[in-house]
Amino acid sequence: MARQQRLQGLNVGSRRHQLDLIRGIDAGYRHPTIDRSFPLAEIADAFRLQGSGGHFGKIVVEF
Repeated sequence: MARQQRLQGLNVGSRRHQLDLIRGIDAGYRHPTIDRSFPLAEIADAFRLQGSGGHFGKIVVEF
């Protein structure tokens, strides 16, 4: 079974890149694109949307 496993990663840049992005967002230059927002009770629907790949932008779960 070990040969059937696959590990997939995502490179998101360095810590400095992340801090630069946060500074830019705080300064009002960019705002994250939110595709859809779900209440916590509908978290299963949020995961289904993420799994389908049918979203553009962030999926938000509200507490």
